[in-house]
Amino acid sequence: MKKNILTYGFVLCTFFLFAQKQTNIWYFGNKAGLDFNNIPPLVLRDGSASSFEGSSTVSDNNGKLLFYTNGQVIMNRQHLQMKNGSALSGHQSSTNNTLIVPLPGNDSIYYVFTTGAALQETHQFQYNIVNIKGDGGLGEVIAGNILIEDVIFEKLAGVRHCNKRDAWIVIHKWDSDEYHSYLLTATGFNPVPVVSRTGLVITGFENNEIGTLKFSSKGTKLAAVHSFENDVVELMDFDNTTGVLSNPVVFKPNAIPHTPSFIGVYGAEFSPNGNLLYVSANNSAIDPSVLYQFDITSHNAATILGTKQTIAKTVPWFAGALQLGPDMKIYMAMWKDTSVSVIDDPDVFGPGCNFRYNKIFIGPAGKEPVQFGLPTFIQSYFDTASVPYDFSRSGNCLDRNITFKLNRLSGIDSVKWYFGDTQQSQALQPTHNYAAPGFYDVKLIVYKVDCSGLNDTINRRIWIADSAGFLGADTSSCNVLALTIGIEEIEGANYLWNTGYNGNKIITTGFGTYWLELQQNGCKLRDSIDVIEKPKPVVNLGTDTTICKFKPVILTTGSSFYDTYLWNTGQSTPSITVDKAGTYYIDVTLNGCKASDTVVVFPGDCAIFIPSAFTPNSDGLNDMFGVLGDITVRSFSMQVFNKWGQMVFTTTDISQKWDGTYKGKKALIGTYPWIVYYVTGNGLRKYLQGTVMLIR
Repeated sequence: MKKNILTYGFVLCTFFLFAQKQTNIWYFGNKAGLDFNNIPPLVLRDGSASSFEGSSTVSDNNGKLLFYTNGQVIMNRQHLQMKNGSALSGHQSSTNNTLIVPLPGNDSIYYVFTTGAALQETHQFQYNIVNIKGDGGLGEVIAGNILIEDVIFEKLAGVRHCNKRDAWIVIHKWDSDEYHSYLLTATGFNPVPVVSRTGLVITGFENNEIGTLKFSSKGTKLAAVHSFENDVVELMDFDNTTGVLSNPVVFKPNAIPHTPSFIGVYGAEFSPNGNLLYVSANNSAIDPSVLYQFDITSHNAATILGTKQTIAKTVPWFAGALQLGPDMKIYMAMWKDTSVSVIDDPDVFGPGCNFRYNKIFIGPAGKEPVQFGLPTFIQSYFDTASVPYDFSRSGNCLDRNITFKLNRLSGIDSVKWYFGDTQQSQALQPTHNYAAPGFYDVKLIVYKVDCSGLNDTINRRIWIADSAGFLGADTSSCNVLALTIGIEEIEGANYLWNTGYNGNKIITTGFGTYWLELQQNGCKLRDSIDVIEKPKPVVNLGTDTTICKFKPVILTTGSSFYDTYLWNTGQSTPSITVDKAGTYYIDVTLNGCKASDTVVVFPGDCAIFIPSAFTPNSDGLNDMFGVLGDITVRSFSMQVFNKWGQMVFTTTDISQKWDGTYKGKKALIGTYPWIVYYVTGNGLRKYLQGTVMLIR
């Protein structure tokens, strides 16, 4: 038996199981579009191909556009014509003019099936092959307009095979009761159809071939809408293993025949659960648009008609196609409208289905963005049962008694659980008690009912916490610093901080409370941590000051309660005494927090000291006469005179001194008058005079 392994990340081998996002981008009508990667869908107006009726679009597994077509030209994701993508044999006035189907097991090759229109002389069924990796990743048509058969209706539909890999493409022969089911497998397209001769023979007026062909998303029912002269809906069972259609029932939604110039019934769509069928109709000038709902669970024509609900009517536009969306709502096009209408709750019988006329505005009046059609898809893309099996755990991450829950229970024959601690269970949703905290590798095998021969194996590593306080103790900091707080990476966990960050660790930006909530495979746990501001020391050495010779200055922090002191002089006391001008700074610490301050000691406006005697005898002691000390002045002048009034010395440099000579000769012993004029650093003008005794 082949097994399908599903690991964390949900990677599956079949293309259908992730196909929901392949339908996330729609292009239709007059260059209109919808993007279902947004909820509600985002309106797109960048399309470059128009279609009166059918179209088809395909996106990748992440919902990113790959290409789209109106049956006549293929446009790549850049909205440019794909290489070799022109002159397709489809027609934009065909109900279901085209269908894009990925080749099973291949992420590069796509088949593009096309049909002609009733207004054409030939109604051919053809296919083209696209290699999406061609032309630098923009896609390239590598085979075009390959004829499958002639003379078919302008309708086709697709659904997956029971094996979840292959795909059926179904068409209806003209002038015949034959439905042809073609199979696309990993080896390619099988040109030999499964023929089902059932139901109505449609012939006569060419417009009788108008109307949609639509599968239910589960692939068990097919609805064929036959417009104009027939004005009926044909409902059949479909065997998605053999491709055989059977058990046709035919019913006529319109109780009163439509006006001949109107087409009658046109579009159809199944509810997501497959129990209801919606049918659109255009009947007369006063009744141009009608939307019906039927309960089809009986599969009996009379009973079905007895459940008819008229959901909407007499709206001002012709009713067009109906299409189920990725959001499980049904969308309705109306010819030449500006908007798309929506059935919000299509599984609900009666008015509770919530039809919303013109709910999504597409474009302004006059542009006619909406026409008759909406994109045609493989309907299995909308089967909720195609969602991969998965499981989650209950409760808090501290809980050791854990209940495991499957995401869905349908389609299961049996299961087997391996809890990662040697224990096992075959209960659908078991409860298991773990002996200790830690990591456990849990494995679930789902044995399915379907014919695929595939069993889903899901592996999860679960975490049982040993403490709610996983962030640790509160922390403190002196300043608003970048502190890293958090938890080591936990496999499979999602993280959410109160800041909005979603990583396992965060760098703080300020003081306060930080909490982290983590989820790991269904469990939740939250912890918080306070980042507290420590009391910081404040040190102040005061304002800058001045110093004078023989008058030292005391610099002090004003506190003896700090843990440490360190001056740039190397001293480690609360106060220091300095006797020189300069810059002094201190670092203090308290509780691990540091503070600093700086003070500048300038030379002050001190009194000038001039000696009263000097002995210029070259003994190195008092040999010079002048101003003593390091004093800052703005300007300075000094003159010394002998007793006859002759100036024996003069200078404007406060540091220059008289050596006791005059005209190169030693001056006589005696008393010498002097005068000094200077301007202080603060701008004060000073004048001094006195005498000095020259002694030898």
